[in-house]
Amino acid sequence: MALIIQLTENAAGIKLALEKQRTTIGRDSDNDITLDDELVSKHHAVVEIINLDKGIEFLIQDLNSTNHTFVNDSPIELYKLKDGDVIRIGMNDFQFISQDPESMDETAQLYKTWIPGVFYTGKKKKKNKKK
Repeated sequence: MALIIQLTENAAGIKLALEKQRTTIGRDSDNDITLDDELVSKHHAVVEIINLDKGIEFLIQDLNSTNHTFVNDSPIELYKLKDGDVIRIGMNDFQFISQDPESMDETAQLYKTWIPGVFYTGKKKKKNKKK
């Protein structure tokens, strides 16, 4: 199961599971994820689960919104999500997590950079051990 985590100033916020074939995001109350933000269109974007022979892919599509949907600070029309991608809809930032939250050892601390909409986890890189 994948999820998106709403990012706040200092940490991860609300976790939203992506369990349905289509998860709609927008300002209108008939969306699966409703955002109370004037910069968000009534029907702003949709995340779709695509089943392929090699596994599952998650696609996000902008629904011709007025203020666009951004992934990693680039406007998108249709985009294949990867683990760690940051989605911006209006003034809301979300991080896409492709693994099961039950299998996560710990919740990553998110840090905001001086670049608007850019966050990092502060994870240390693993060093390759030579045998």
